[in-house]
Amino acid sequence: MSSLVLKNTLESKVEAARRMEIIEAALCPPEPQLLDTCILQNLDWVDRQIEEKSQVVWDDESIVELSKKYGNELANDLIDLGTLYKTFEYYGSYPWLICEQNLSEVARSTGDRHTRLRDIFTFFGGHQDDLSSDVYPTGSAGLLRIANLKGISPVLLKGLGIRSPEQVFSAHGPISFLPDEGDRRIAGYAILANIPVVLTTDRSTFWKHRTRLGEFGLTALRPTELLDLYQPYWAALSEEFERRQKVRNEIDSKS
Repeated sequence: MSSLVLKNTLESKVEAARRMEIIEAALCPPEPQLLDTCILQNLDWVDRQIEEKSQVVWDDESIVELSKKYGNELANDLIDLGTLYKTFEYYGSYPWLICEQNLSEVARSTGDRHTRLRDIFTFFGGHQDDLSSDVYPTGSAGLLRIANLKGISPVLLKGLGIRSPEQVFSAHGPISFLPDEGDRRIAGYAILANIPVVLTTDRSTFWKHRTRLGEFGLTALRPTELLDLYQPYWAALSEEFERRQKVRNEIDSKS
């Protein structure tokens, strides 16, 4: 739906709930998103920037310095990941999920790095545990934290050409084009739980094989790509909230 069509559609609707339904259907990016473990590492970097600086400001000079250190693409992803992180915090909800494989990979880290990554995993795991089943009704987020998967629909397994859930992670399974077992486990969890997106900053894994993953209904996105999807959605939400406030003020002024 184009922005003009959306605007005209919203102007014809008075009921607030219906307006929100239209905005959600037209602009809300695919949710939820399963995090690659590198994103947990990147979020640790974001947290450290916030801790070290009273206010994180990315001006031209600091962006150039960050690009020198990490390269332009990763630098942009890190900055945009921070924007996503803080904006979700502002709205009071994170559409980000973690899975058992993330925990296994975090466990391999040591020292302070392990503590910080485990804290991030626990933070998002707590939010995930608090989700009610109707928040993402088409997905099965509860499967993501189970080491030994059971109860997967036989129809889904048959569609993947396998007989047991563990076969989706196999080097000879349907996503064998992912050479790393850890990557196959993250992607496999997403496919089995019907999670539409895996978020990554690693261009050599999921993002590299995004076309093949798309054949399984799984979209690989980088933070910069995800932010591009969220910005018009957030802008529409802001306009809607401002509209509601204006209506309330007009009602109050007449009372």
